[in-house]
Amino acid sequence: MDKRLRWLNNLLCFEVAARHESYSKAAEELYISQAAVSQQMRQLETNLGVSLFRRQSRKMILTGPGRTLYASCEKGFSEIVNGMNQIHEEPLEGSLTVTSTQAFCSLWLMPNLFEFFNEFPNININIQASNRIESLHKGDIDVAIRFYTSTTASQDDGLITRKFGENGVVPACSPAFQTQKQLHSVEDMLGTRLLALAGEEKASWESYFEHNKINLSNKVLRKTVVSSSDLALSAALAGQGVMLASDVMIGQYLKSGQLVVPVDIPHPVRWKSHFVYLKNSPKQQRIAHFCEWLRKKMANHEALQLQ
Repeated sequence: MDKRLRWLNNLLCFEVAARHESYSKAAEELYISQAAVSQQMRQLETNLGVSLFRRQSRKMILTGPGRTLYASCEKGFSEIVNGMNQIHEEPLEGSLTVTSTQAFCSLWLMPNLFEFFNEFPNININIQASNRIESLHKGDIDVAIRFYTSTTASQDDGLITRKFGENGVVPACSPAFQTQKQLHSVEDMLGTRLLALAGEEKASWESYFEHNKINLSNKVLRKTVVSSSDLALSAALAGQGVMLASDVMIGQYLKSGQLVVPVDIPHPVRWKSHFVYLKNSPKQQRIAHFCEWLRKKMANHEALQLQ
């Protein structure tokens, strides 16, 4: 056996640091300190006699030798995991942990999940709502449901990313609020209370008005900023303002009449829904059934939207 295989632990640490381009993120995934990652990388570079990383701002960028080693490590560890999965693929029965945004989990996934349990009673779904992009490489999350404006927004060779739906963004408020504020045009919404999502840059009120040729340079929008879309929904249902909402999230409230679209002009941004899961997950059977169920549900929603 090649004596350099004694560096296997260092190579594993290197693969994670190279994938994240960050020692601190590698430390988080490996549950060790950043100093320990730095030490392992120094040991590996000393043993190999080459530099593997160079610092660029806050990132650790691979050198030429580093890229060569990373390609080999990525392929090698992937083959090891494939082999382990072939002899230890989990049965259909069992659990899956699914993550998505707080709004999607509370407004769409949880209200519809009973249908999945009726169809697959032996698959238990655990929900981890988070507005951060959680790492799937730690092993405690099996499937992420993520929303991008582009199908190429997420690139990770260790993950499968599949688009399964697409939906628009519309203004929405209570019928009473529309009547009280006389909201019939985009201009009418300029002077009313707007419910906005913190950190939202793509589907923002500013880009909505700009898309509709309204100059905001001399205007101050009356915005209430919230941390999650479900908080904006609560305020909209209570007649506190107008929100920009994914039509998937608020479909049930539009159908019941609790919400209306005061101006039938959607935001130019359309969100593309994606499944994300580990390429070599031993839970492939469960993942396949869950993803296919969700794809069908979303397709049915989109068909209803077109009617």
